[in-house]
Amino acid sequence: MRADRSVLLELAGIGAAAAIFIATFRVRPPYLDFVLAAAAVALIVLSTARSKRVWALARSVDPTGARGAWAAALAFTAAALGVLGVAAFLAARAAGDPLGERFGNWHVLAAAALYFPWALLQQYLFQFYWFGRWLTLVPLPIAVAITALAFAAVHFPRWPVMAVTVVAGTVWALIYYRWRSLVPLALSHAVLGTALHYWVLGNDLLERWLP
Repeated sequence: MRADRSVLLELAGIGAAAAIFIATFRVRPPYLDFVLAAAAVALIVLSTARSKRVWALARSVDPTGARGAWAAALAFTAAALGVLGVAAFLAARAAGDPLGERFGNWHVLAAAALYFPWALLQQYLFQFYWFGRWLTLVPLPIAVAITALAFAAVHFPRWPVMAVTVVAGTVWALIYYRWRSLVPLALSHAVLGTALHYWVLGNDLLERWLP
């Protein structure tokens, strides 16, 4: 009971900080966002030992280990790429853009490679840290839903992206719960995030990131 109370207080503190962060984002200097985000990540990384103890309480690891995670993540990624491909075709047709501009841009490969470390960090935060703590407080379906909604919420106010990420966040949480492997999820995240921007939204991430 004491451990549950500790986790609840920890999550409540994070929720309050996140609410303040979102409520004040229009009036903060941009550099402060990076400082606050770095501080939050540092605190979460320092709690790694505690996170490992939390996950040790949830005995759900599949004996196939990382192989199962790779198989599930790749299957989901392939299916999601098919859906994104259809959405990209419809978006390009509606905008009158040549399909080659969305599907043939070589920048997508470089962007996916640069995206991977950021995707790995997000999966670490949401699966290893956030999801694990909620599992100590609520049943699995609720913990999965909370994790997926939180993952979608960080993409506010980009509603199309939020709709996609709540689905992906649900699948990734279920995969992590069963196989406890982050790298396959991060690769799936990087590939699908890049495809969403280049194919569907028509955004060139590489041009946005590099001077």
